[in-house]
Amino acid sequence: MVTPGWTATHGFFAWMGGFLLCANDTRRVTLTPDELLRFVRDGSVDMPCISRADIEDRSKGDALSKGIAILQLAWFVLQLGVRYTQNLPITLLEIDTLALASLTSIAYGFWWKKPKDVGRPYAVHLKPTASPPGKLAYEYVVDNLA
Repeated sequence: MVTPGWTATHGFFAWMGGFLLCANDTRRVTLTPDELLRFVRDGSVDMPCISRADIEDRSKGDALSKGIAILQLAWFVLQLGVRYTQNLPITLLEIDTLALASLTSIAYGFWWKKPKDVGRPYAVHLKPTASPPGKLAYEYVVDNLA
């Protein structure tokens, strides 16, 4: 099911345990994406209205940390390129590092929109008319989240 207004960032956030079910403002349980979808379809909860900017605000990774990693990789590649053009020796370890960095960069590009270490999950409140949930995937109760 495709939800209007939701992006890949929302999907990553849901898979990372970014939504908590609050029942009677006391019990807070982490929801899996399937459980969230089931509760929304049953009408037990309203579809979470959270913007991409709010998710990125809750994430501990930002463009600065990602930019520094890219700059480090660019500096390493530049150094190797200059040494190669000057016919200076390049070690096997440096070639292996370059290969791993190249493959990691590809994966990094695919995961660019993924939030990093969600620090503050989004509360999804159970409607008063809804029946309490049965067995959930994560019976993890969170007490001190604001």
